[in-house]
Amino acid sequence: MQRIVNYINYGMKHFLNIIMAILVFSTFMQVVFRFVLNNPLAWTEELARYSLVVLTFLGAAYAMSLKQHIGIEILVDRFPPAGKKVMQMIALLVCLLFYLLMIVQGFSLANSAMNQLSPVLRIPMGMLYLVIPISGLLLAVNHLSNFVEALKGGSEHDDTAV
Repeated sequence: MQRIVNYINYGMKHFLNIIMAILVFSTFMQVVFRFVLNNPLAWTEELARYSLVVLTFLGAAYAMSLKQHIGIEILVDRFPPAGKKVMQMIALLVCLLFYLLMIVQGFSLANSAMNQLSPVLRIPMGMLYLVIPISGLLLAVNHLSNFVEALKGGSEHDDTAV
């Protein structure tokens, strides 16, 4: 199971690199055409905005795979080891409920927006909104993977494991 999660994260890392390149390119083109050539391109601003949204949502899932999300441990550190495990379980369940909410409501939002087109690129907004349930699923998978690894007493995540 961990091997499959590692492959998903490896692919997601490269997809995020592509999205970042698109974001940089479209922003660069926007600056050049707007301020140097005095002839702004309409599509660059929209593409940059949508790239940033996708980068943010999927980047959160990738950060979860690297255990890079912040956590407040001041309260948890006051508990004995058994209490820490209970607190970790409670935190996991709360997070999984949030991810489930992202998945269910994200699909609902994406489905309801499939007929709405973006102003300039003319892509269905539902396609963009699909990033919400996809990132919710990836967040849940990575969070569960990290939790199982922690229960087994595993070491820190190694990004080169794939």
